[in-house]
Amino acid sequence: MFVAAAVFLILALVAVYFRSREYRTPATPATLNNPGRPAAVNTRPNTVALWVAIAFGILFIGFGLASTVYAQDTGESKVQVDISGNIVGQTTESGFHFKAPWATLHTFNIRNQTVTYINATGGSDSDNNGNTRSGPYITVQDKDGVSSNVSLNLQYSIDARSVTNIYRSYKTEDNFKTQFIGNSVRSVVRQVPNDFTTIQLITKRGSVEKAMITALERRWKGSGVHVDNFSLQEITPPKSVTASYAAAQQAQIQVTKEQALLDAKKVQAQQQVAEAQGQADANDVLNGHPLSDAALKQREIEALKSAGEHGSLIVVPQGSNNILNLPGTSAAQ
Repeated sequence: MFVAAAVFLILALVAVYFRSREYRTPATPATLNNPGRPAAVNTRPNTVALWVAIAFGILFIGFGLASTVYAQDTGESKVQVDISGNIVGQTTESGFHFKAPWATLHTFNIRNQTVTYINATGGSDSDNNGNTRSGPYITVQDKDGVSSNVSLNLQYSIDARSVTNIYRSYKTEDNFKTQFIGNSVRSVVRQVPNDFTTIQLITKRGSVEKAMITALERRWKGSGVHVDNFSLQEITPPKSVTASYAAAQQAQIQVTKEQALLDAKKVQAQQQVAEAQGQADANDVLNGHPLSDAALKQREIEALKSAGEHGSLIVVPQGSNNILNLPGTSAAQ
């Protein structure tokens, strides 16, 4: 913008220089009735040059304003750098701002940024949410020496006050994402699984994710970059490990099932022992204290009454006289 404004200014000045046009009047000789006149140089306005100067002047003003006034969106931070490469200012608030015409702007997005490491599917270079992926999944090695593939999604934001220091170190936002964000994320994701076994990596994903967040926050401390969200999408060990783990899980399920059956049998046996012990205790009591004839007769009556209430058939020996009068029921035979 600044260069274009300077060019238009020069063109406008050149057009102003030619705004008037000179022409020479030739000399006329003297005659009897005309004294004549000598040759002369005259000027007249150059209308075309005048309008060209006005047009270039308007372009100079327009490009001049465009090179000194800029608009800033919410969530952006802009660094002003002069032609010598020195930082001359920074703005963090949205709205219109002024700068020197020769200063250039470098914009950094300080709102939530997304980093995604996941394998592309179907030839697409985007993740499942439509975001452009930062790279393929990251291969890690756990405490047991087994390699697994890790897919993740990270959201981070930048402290506006740190943008100047970030520019000094990385110059552009793309360099910052590649050299700082990308390298540190891959390094942490590869480092943390070294403290977990293969089984822990599969079964304790929450602990692995928490350890990665802690390590990343520790690495980014003081840089002005903050972890807003970190999510492990997938941890994919080799197929052989997955198959072995599934077989071990099935075996554990079978062991649990057999143990439950064994416990049930033990309980059943204990119940039978308790019943037998109770019957033995009852027999001991009866042997030590036999029931009287009246008590035995009462039990017989109660048994017959209960059988009659439930419609049972009672068979008695031929010739016996066991007809009883029971209250509330008809005579039973």
